[in-house]
Amino acid sequence: MPKIRILPDVNDIELFKCAGKDKSNNDEFNKIRENIIANMYHIDSDFIDDPMYGSDWRNIREKFTTAISSLCELPFSKIVISQLGGMSHNYDFLLSFLDDNKKVTKEVKLEFKHNNSDVKDLVQFLELYDKDVKQKFEMCDVSYAEFYYDNYLDQYMASDSQLSTITKPSKEEYLKNVYDIKYKHPFFTLLHENKGSEMKKKREIANQSVKKYLEMYAATFNFNKITEKIKESQKDKVFLMWDCENFHTQTLDIQNISISGIKKVDDLYFDVSVDNFEYDIRVRLNWGNNNGLANPRWKFTFIHF
Repeated sequence: MPKIRILPDVNDIELFKCAGKDKSNNDEFNKIRENIIANMYHIDSDFIDDPMYGSDWRNIREKFTTAISSLCELPFSKIVISQLGGMSHNYDFLLSFLDDNKKVTKEVKLEFKHNNSDVKDLVQFLELYDKDVKQKFEMCDVSYAEFYYDNYLDQYMASDSQLSTITKPSKEEYLKNVYDIKYKHPFFTLLHENKGSEMKKKREIANQSVKKYLEMYAATFNFNKITEKIKESQKDKVFLMWDCENFHTQTLDIQNISISGIKKVDDLYFDVSVDNFEYDIRVRLNWGNNNGLANPRWKFTFIHF
């Protein structure tokens, strides 16, 4: 069965003109922007000729076409944009450049970033689940979630009178469910229902736990498999960045990098030195869904001193 194509609303193009700093709806707006890119060559005259928004559609589509056309050095007559999703992919779109016979002459992995013009300014280029950092990439012997359960979960529960009397699950049960952002387990359901209570205390406990974890374990981190993951995730990928006026493309020569060790540990992050590359890397450890509640994750960012 063919996939149903959902076109954007004509006024959605306005989201390309705003910086998108409001975190409360940034994910929603980014999904709309990505849908616009996926449908860039499917919009019809109702968009292009719209009296209010038509000029924006024409302007952005022209700049988009100029930017991505530069990525193919071979002759082509058509560009097909396939949108990808989920954490199983390390990029947002697959561009296929077709010749006159509809044969693919080149494919390009494309990752879109809004309100950026250089990869060193990106919020992140890679995100990993805390459990994978230990189990799959063997970066640490003790995961942050394990450390948090042993040393800080009791403090989190005691900080909120609504949680002080509930029973803490076993460590095995906790670690099995802490990554579920739908909070299906009864313990996490209660935590989520009371997430708005004593938020300042909970944030302080979560931040203190990250600081202490990094103080205790950062010196023992092993970066061998993480380095390979970074290479694999960025291989043959092009960043398409929109700065609210123009598109920019950037590729990374990352296949010969090596991480030589930690150069700085701060309260909530640490920096590593990277050889054979123009940027070092900052790794932030935080909670993806409410401090101290669910989905601890590691976010990797390029930094340039």
